[in-house]
Amino acid sequence: MNKVPKLQFPPDISVERQGKTYVIFRVGVGEIGGIVLSETAQGDTQLQPYLKVELESNKTIVASVAQQMSDALLIHYAQKPECLQRDPLPPRNIPAGTVVFENKVFPCSKCNNIIGKLIFADDITSPNEMKSVAKKFELEASVSPYPVWIIGAPDSDNDDIAKHLTLQITPIKGKTCWEHPDKMYRRLIELDNDHC
Repeated sequence: MNKVPKLQFPPDISVERQGKTYVIFRVGVGEIGGIVLSETAQGDTQLQPYLKVELESNKTIVASVAQQMSDALLIHYAQKPECLQRDPLPPRNIPAGTVVFENKVFPCSKCNNIIGKLIFADDITSPNEMKSVAKKFELEASVSPYPVWIIGAPDSDNDDIAKHLTLQITPIKGKTCWEHPDKMYRRLIELDNDHC
């Protein structure tokens, strides 16, 4: 089995585990934030980033560490035998007004490293709404080492012909377009073929 990749930090950043919290330190500043690990009622691991020193560069560092930790957990999980794998359950007790977006990552079939991510915004029906959703994921996407797309509502109830609003948000920002899922499937296969 392939090893989970080691987390990479800039030279002035270090991470120290303190119980269930991974505290992020910056040379000359001290603690800038961290990631708290917790377990959901369904047994899934949840990462909760926090920021202690409000600077844009610190937000990017905390987001990068959270992204790498999340990816490492997903890669580790993908290496388990299929009989022990299951899709994560949706969170319970979501505060009123909170919108939850389902997302799915795609690992390389050879090395298990993540090659792409889809964020599903099933209720989004216009390009302006897609841009608004993209803005919510702007920081996360800025530190993603692989492509990320937002998939909106279909234009038909017939799955054979339905096209979905689609917007790539990283590594380049694309334009919102209507696209059949087969095109995304072919794109993900191509990413897999070219990865290793």
